[in-house]
Amino acid sequence: MKIRSSFLFLLIVFISSSLFAQNEVETERHSLIGIKKFGISVEIEKPIGLKEATLNPAQIQKEINESFETLPVTLLNFNELKESFYNPFFYVHVNIMQAEDGIYPFSIEMRFYQPIKLSLKNDLESMASTWHSGYVGMVSFDRVNEIAGVVVEATKEFKEEFERLN
Repeated sequence: MKIRSSFLFLLIVFISSSLFAQNEVETERHSLIGIKKFGISVEIEKPIGLKEATLNPAQIQKEINESFETLPVTLLNFNELKESFYNPFFYVHVNIMQAEDGIYPFSIEMRFYQPIKLSLKNDLESMASTWHSGYVGMVSFDRVNEIAGVVVEATKEFKEEFERLN
C-alpha cells in the first residue's frame, strides 16, 4: 500500500511538472504574436588563441538577417536597434571552449527580448526574455569553421516559430 501511494504521488508530480513545462512553452510562443519589428544581436565568446575568420559576429548576424528576410517583420539595423531601449531584439550568444586534444565544445543560446509591463510595479516598463532555446555541440579543431553555419541553422527554429505565429 505504501509503495502504491508513493508511486501515485510521484506520478502526479511528474504529470504536473510536464504540464507546467508545456504551459511555459505555449506562453513563450504566444509572446511572438504581433511583433512588427525587431533587431538581431550576435555575441561570440571564444578562446583567445582561436582565430577562425568565420567566427565573426557581424558576418553571422548578416547571414541570420538574410535568412530572416522572408519574415513578415521589419528587421532593425544596429543603429535603429540602439535608438531605443524598448526595441525588441533576437539575441544569439555563442560560447566556444577549448577542451583537450583539439576538441571545441560550444553552446548556442537564443533569446528574444521585448518590452514588458510589470503590473505589480505600477506598469513599470522593462525588457524581458520572452522566448528562448539553445543548442550544444562539439567539433574538432579542423571543423571549427562549421560553427558559424550551425549558429545560422539553429536560428531557423525561431524563424519557423515566428512565421507560424504571424
